[in-house]
Amino acid sequence: MIIVMQGRLRSTRLPGKGFFTFFGQTIWERMCDIALAVKGVDEVVFATGDIEENELMRPLVEAKGVRFFKGSEENVLQRYVEAIENYNGDYLIRLTCDNYLVQPEVLENMMTSAVTGNFDYVYVKPLSHYAGEVLKCETLRKCYQNGYTPEAKEHVTWDIREYGNCKILPLPSGFLGLDHAGSETLDTVDDLIRMKRLEHGCSFLSQVRCIDVLRKMNSVNYP
Repeated sequence: MIIVMQGRLRSTRLPGKGFFTFFGQTIWERMCDIALAVKGVDEVVFATGDIEENELMRPLVEAKGVRFFKGSEENVLQRYVEAIENYNGDYLIRLTCDNYLVQPEVLENMMTSAVTGNFDYVYVKPLSHYAGEVLKCETLRKCYQNGYTPEAKEHVTWDIREYGNCKILPLPSGFLGLDHAGSETLDTVDDLIRMKRLEHGCSFLSQVRCIDVLRKMNSVNYP
């Protein structure tokens, strides 16, 4: 199993968001810690675009022991395929670095489901920010080689989910007792405000494994 995280400096709605901090860590660093905490991972790769300013992220990522990879800035599907070019394992976990509360337990359970059921693609509806996406490396490569839509060029798994002739497991929005439909992300200024309120109001979220706290957030009004 390989984990590939995607992130870039020139986010359209919130540029440079990966350099914002959550409990004293940049989002890039926290995402590396989350990925490294997943059991059974062979390698973790941080995949970014091939423009010069993205090099600013390299020291943070490599200090965590994560491989820094630069591929196409605009074609994210191509970037993923090239990032796993020399990997011979069966499965890939895709993470986006907006999702600073991804839970390792969720990823581990998704991977178990994928392997046990021999699924090509596993996700939590509706594309939860507490989860990632699990897919076979061969499925990703075929999507790229057989032609793809503009949506897949940006969102990577779009064609697999919408049009793929493969074995897909959509997990429910209450998977493992979490409110995946209300999961947190970092995409806008409002999201940044929400993240900082969580930081000040719930110290237990400093841990990358904080699934019990997130379950309580289903029924408690956090700041």
